[in-house]
Amino acid sequence: MSRIGFIGTGHIAAPMVRRMVALGHEVIVTTRNTEVSSRLVASHGVKALEPQEVLDASEIVFICLRPAVAPDILSHLTFRAEHQIISVMAEHSEATLQNLCSPATSITRTIPLGFVEKGDCPLPVWGDAGLVTALFGSDNTILPMPQEDGLNAILTASAFMASQLDLLNTVANWTKSQIGDADVSEAYIRTLVSGFLMAMPRDTGSLEAERDGLTLPGSLNRQVMEALQEAGTHATLTRALDDVYERLTSK
Repeated sequence: MSRIGFIGTGHIAAPMVRRMVALGHEVIVTTRNTEVSSRLVASHGVKALEPQEVLDASEIVFICLRPAVAPDILSHLTFRAEHQIISVMAEHSEATLQNLCSPATSITRTIPLGFVEKGDCPLPVWGDAGLVTALFGSDNTILPMPQEDGLNAILTASAFMASQLDLLNTVANWTKSQIGDADVSEAYIRTLVSGFLMAMPRDTGSLEAERDGLTLPGSLNRQVMEALQEAGTHATLTRALDDVYERLTSK
């Protein structure tokens, strides 16, 4: 088991902290977010220390800071050459982190989502994929990136989540207006989508093939899909993704 430190203890770090504790690692978190860190101390028995103390006590270090404040905080800390750094910040490249975390040279970047502690989370990785696999790979999907910019593309894709939920909420609200029961409407939509995705073959299936199977000529699914296409929904989405990607890669 390893001694694992977290620089930054917010909503991104908390599920990873809980997972590391469940795996038997010794975990130390910073006290920067007192509400979250104190809750983790009480519920999972982690230690909460000042950032430099976290570094001094750790072998593996997760950096979970807001990108805007990260350079100022990290530049005042003293890293060790043997530290293994895992950054979950989208905006800071490996080159920037190499400078901020010197003399540490083992820099890995990944993008976890909140459900990583429960499994079935896709984890794109730039750097030491073996380290991320050792910590998360038993029940999550590790996706080594062929180039670092791939992380920006993955993060751009994840920015669709709120819009996807917004669309599903529109469908649930329409269903509620027809049957008069909000709980039944939302339960049906949630179960419909999650069940369909879970039933898809992971190795041989594709989104395109599953879509085509639902949209045979004259089908109800095809009628809705074509209405959205004619309204320019897909073109608007593509432009929005382009804009987000440009925002990330311009930093």
